[in-house]
Amino acid sequence: MESARSLFEGADKQLKEDGLKEERVLLLDAWRNLEKVSGTAEKVTLVEKMMPRRIKKKRMKTDPNTGAELGWEEFYDFHFPDEKSAASNLKILEMAAKWKKAQAAKENVAE
Repeated sequence: MESARSLFEGADKQLKEDGLKEERVLLLDAWRNLEKVSGTAEKVTLVEKMMPRRIKKKRMKTDPNTGAELGWEEFYDFHFPDEKSAASNLKILEMAAKWKKAQAAKENVAE
């Protein structure tokens, strides 16, 4: 089991360095499943803390041939807990979500 954990840790580190987020999510999910079957609750918790948050974003879609803008497309990105650069942006998004919930609650009370 220790060699499997070592393999997962090395693969996670390599995927992080390469910036392969979706592949890293799949790896962490497989690691978590292995720990659930053969590991301890402590190790499962450790891997779950490494799992990312899924964030919905928008980007402008352009035609690759002409470069013309085709409109907005939604996509999902992943924010890993060990990524520090996006932490401030994530905090702003969390505050905006709290504000939106508060506004919805005020509207429900007013009705």
